[in-house]
Amino acid sequence: MNKKCIFVFLFLYIMIRQISFFFIIISLLSCKKTIQTSYKEQKKTGMNLPVTHKKFKDFSELSKNKMAEWKEYNELNEFMQRFYNISPNDALNMASELNGLIKNLINSTKNEDLQKSALIARVNVLQNEALRLKDMTLIPAIKPKEVNSQVDKILLIFSSYNEKVNTIFSKKKFDEEIDLELLFKDIDSISQ
Repeated sequence: MNKKCIFVFLFLYIMIRQISFFFIIISLLSCKKTIQTSYKEQKKTGMNLPVTHKKFKDFSELSKNKMAEWKEYNELNEFMQRFYNISPNDALNMASELNGLIKNLINSTKNEDLQKSALIARVNVLQNEALRLKDMTLIPAIKPKEVNSQVDKILLIFSSYNEKVNTIFSKKKFDEEIDLELLFKDIDSISQ
């Protein structure tokens, strides 16, 4: 009986060691999975970190006065200011609304001074870049750097649009202030 007890004891001892070893292995594997999961979560959080982007050029006082009544532009301008300090996730979430506001802007342009081909081209490029941002929402592996770069492009194009509007209105004011016929009469009288 003594030998049987020792044999049973050794058998239980070996089984307990194997079970303990099994639990240790499972614990280590689950820790590895936890470490991998937390790394993935850290990687995703890069999409939630706000980034400060370069501010776009605003209207001159003259342009502000001329554009004050244009509701669709003012809505877009106010919306674009949210992109100064935005996380990639927020930028992607706002992409659809941005596209709608740009469409409204295109459809509401009534001012003849703003029907210049240079402005139309800028608004079309702005719309294309905003559509690209919207398309990025469908890419599951999109990187924060790519989204931030796209936001920078959109802000740069919007700034270019504003600068062109400023140029158009300042040129128009300059042309109105200078009476070219009077200037040519003065030149003719001097030359005679």
